[in-house]
Amino acid sequence: MEKNSYIAAQIKEDGKLYAYIIKLNNSNNLLSALEIKNIITANICDTKKKAEEIVTHWNECFKRNGTYMFSEPSF
Repeated sequence: MEKNSYIAAQIKEDGKLYAYIIKLNNSNNLLSALEIKNIITANICDTKKKAEEIVTHWNECFKRNGTYMFSEPSF
């Protein structure tokens, strides 16, 4: 069975930021997996949980400082 790795990645577009997880296994070509338009950061993580923690933290920071890429509905 192949072991998965997870990458916490950030993209930046028009001054706005967004973080998300990229799932990889041993057969993935890392260069191809990271050939992403506007990617600025890619941190490899041992577990999905750690990648989720990092991505959640980054996106919360982006929202707080007004640089989050997506608008959120206000209720």
